[in-house]
Amino acid sequence: MLRGALYRALIDDFCLNKQSPSCLTCSLNEACPISKLAATVDRQSDRGAEVPRPFALRPDIDLTSHYKSGDVFEFGITLFGESLALFPYLILAICHAGERGIGNRSLAPGVFSVEEVHEMNELARIERVIYQNEQKEVGLPKTPITNEQVKNFSANLPSDGLRLRLFTPLRLVSKGGLVRKLTFPLLMQRLFRRLSDVYWQWCHVRLEIDFQALLEEAAAIKVIDDETNWLDLSSYSRRQGRTTPIGGLVGDIAFGGKLEVFLPYLVWGQFTHVGKDITKGNGWYQIVTS
Repeated sequence: MLRGALYRALIDDFCLNKQSPSCLTCSLNEACPISKLAATVDRQSDRGAEVPRPFALRPDIDLTSHYKSGDVFEFGITLFGESLALFPYLILAICHAGERGIGNRSLAPGVFSVEEVHEMNELARIERVIYQNEQKEVGLPKTPITNEQVKNFSANLPSDGLRLRLFTPLRLVSKGGLVRKLTFPLLMQRLFRRLSDVYWQWCHVRLEIDFQALLEEAAAIKVIDDETNWLDLSSYSRRQGRTTPIGGLVGDIAFGGKLEVFLPYLVWGQFTHVGKDITKGNGWYQIVTS
């Protein structure tokens, strides 16, 4: 619901060519911030014109389905690379989405106000307020997560065993079917692809790694404890006029083996997410350190 409300606010408030049937056919898409956020288009991309969007949504994961007037909830958005410059558009769109309301349209939509926005860098343990409701001025985040921070964090992780906690559904498709039992090689294959796309599209840097050699090493990493289960969820699309499945694996899974070379990529994956429906909040995991 948050993703849908955010998209509607971005398009309603900032799109300058609403007559165009899509961003792909719009003559303004190369200069339009909304195209980059809501419907990314790159006609020169070797992945096709529609490329990965530059953000991941971190939903509130307490699974509360009803909020009373006055209740507080929170969620996060992670921006990648050069898309950080679009941060003010996101905040304004979220504020406007709250004024319009979200939730079941057959009932009165739930309106909300954005009270505060915090910049967070979990690896550097930095958190600061960059927006408050009464100030009406949006600041830019100034302490992004860096490769150096990822390397330093990775150096303090165990290299022979690691546990991941899948907060939101990890939805992967392999050989034409949904993946209901996760393996380390498959996870790394999809994570390498995800990181490569983000690096190139939003940082204009090629991820220079030997994918084949790393995947051969990944084949030796085994699942030593699997406490994941399948969570069925669906998402309603106003554009398509129907619901689509977005369920996937949630819970804890532990891997054992020589993990050192994979640790920086797994740390980055905590912030980029992995799998399908990332802009709806899917694929968010965390390395369990205690």
